[in-house]
Amino acid sequence: MKGPSGHPWPRFPLLLALSVLALLLWSLADSAWAGWLFPLAWVLATQLIAVGSLEAARLRRRAWLGQYLREGSSWHRRLRGGAVMIVRHQLFAALLALVLLVKLRGLPLSAWTLLLAGAIGLCLARAWLRRRLVSHVIAARLPAVSRRLLVAPVAGLLALALVGMAFWRPQPWLVGLGWEAALLRHLPGGEGGSLLGFFERLAATAEITRAWAMQNAEVQLSLDAPLALLGWMLMLLTQGAVAWAYVRLLIGADALCGERAAAPRRQEGRP
Repeated sequence: MKGPSGHPWPRFPLLLALSVLALLLWSLADSAWAGWLFPLAWVLATQLIAVGSLEAARLRRRAWLGQYLREGSSWHRRLRGGAVMIVRHQLFAALLALVLLVKLRGLPLSAWTLLLAGAIGLCLARAWLRRRLVSHVIAARLPAVSRRLLVAPVAGLLALALVGMAFWRPQPWLVGLGWEAALLRHLPGGEGGSLLGFFERLAATAEITRAWAMQNAEVQLSLDAPLALLGWMLMLLTQGAVAWAYVRLLIGADALCGERAAAPRRQEGRP
């Protein structure tokens, strides 16, 4: 099916749609169900993030090897990326998945408007970018190249949107409270004995501590500009990590869909 301009409508891969839906349902589930499903969600999110990360790493490695090694060299196979690369990206993906899952539980429902818009925008940008690159990039590398080029701009825009939303949300007033009193008053309760509950309380403690330090330093020590700048930088880093992990997960889901679509063509011997 084609749009008004004659180009086909952008595809929204099924796995990508299911991944977004699963994240939404999991983030809205009650603490008991979310805690019970947390290990499974962590493993699945880690694998999706790792798929996209490994694809980008192997693309860079192929470019490096192609620049320095002859085509018939056996070192292409030896250096293209083995167990060490996989383990490294799995560990990094596990950390990103943990940040994403824990922070999703603390986001308001309105933030999902931005996350859903990010997923749709990723598909639209992917279709637009592939049309622009089709006459310049080798056909076999076009999907991977377009996915790699989309990560930074989409994640950056999403991070700025999340920071802007956090700026307009009401914040607890912590001036005059001691650090322990601020934690006792504002630290949420819940399933503290579960693994998810532990990570949620850890993230909430860090967020309350940041707000407590900023507010008390500004009012009592008159360190307005430095503390405000530091606080907003920390918020930008936190929301940036969430946006980066989310976009990486979407990219991994899209890459898996592309691999499944390409498998029949490889079996038939077509490029």
